[in-house]
Amino acid sequence: MIKQVDLLKMELDVIPKYLILRDLEETAKHNIELTCLKKAVIKSKWVNHIISQQLNDGSWGTFHSMSQNINTKVTTEQALRRLIILGLDSSDEPIKKIVEYMEKHLLGEIELRDRPEKKHNWTLFTHLIVATWLRIIDPDNQLAYEVAKDWADVITGAFSSSTYNSCDYKEAYYDIHKVSKDKCMLNFTNFYIVSLLPGLLPEEIELKFIDYILNSTQGIYYIYDRPLNIQPDKFNSKQASRYINAYELLSKYANSKSKLKRFKDWLLDNIQEDGFWDMGQVSKDNIQFPLSDSWRVPLKRKIDCTLRLQRLLYKI
Repeated sequence: MIKQVDLLKMELDVIPKYLILRDLEETAKHNIELTCLKKAVIKSKWVNHIISQQLNDGSWGTFHSMSQNINTKVTTEQALRRLIILGLDSSDEPIKKIVEYMEKHLLGEIELRDRPEKKHNWTLFTHLIVATWLRIIDPDNQLAYEVAKDWADVITGAFSSSTYNSCDYKEAYYDIHKVSKDKCMLNFTNFYIVSLLPGLLPEEIELKFIDYILNSTQGIYYIYDRPLNIQPDKFNSKQASRYINAYELLSKYANSKSKLKRFKDWLLDNIQEDGFWDMGQVSKDNIQFPLSDSWRVPLKRKIDCTLRLQRLLYKI
């Protein structure tokens, strides 16, 4: 595997260089070089492509779907995901604006622009997705914590026996959320709940929760719709990129490391002879990739892929 220092010796575009210094080198936040790089990140073409579409209220129009005609090409959560991947955080003005927008929604001051879905309780669902993004940006956000705590209690109830019990989940779901039973329950093996709960579950419950997801036939809804205990056929594929994304979510749980050895071995088995990972041009989805300004030069693509997986391995 190519070493971190080797990447830094290469000719890097601003976003990969910033992410290496911030996440792998753990450079102090107020370091002069890192501060200068962050200013360049904000001015970079990928970041500008997103923030140029941000509306005055801080959103990008609809939040979760494209069900209504709007003036942006991305949903709010697509924009948020992309900006976070590109290196923005709660200290940056575009993120501050959308945080304020999301907090207003949790306080009941504004409604999301999305067309309400009828299958589930719409308020419960929108509070879940908004709280999830607030906790991704700031795990200490108090408004998001209140939503997350309820979901943590539901999951704790569902796994209070030796294993998951659907009856216990149903009982906890309706008891804690206080919603009508004429709406369908939300399945907890989805991006939002998995992303919402790191740090909030008791250790024993967290281990059961991770085991359940790893062995579920459903994967993680919205991210990867296949079993996580079956590896993708091809590494250079969108499927593999989504598979990795699922494990990126699980890596945020403190007790996940002992569960991810097989996944880690799979990553290491896919390093190329030159020391890089390369997920191929097909992995370019304008969300995870690209990080570099362009992939016209294959080395830039390899740098982006290698950086993503080095950061993940650093966590696990």
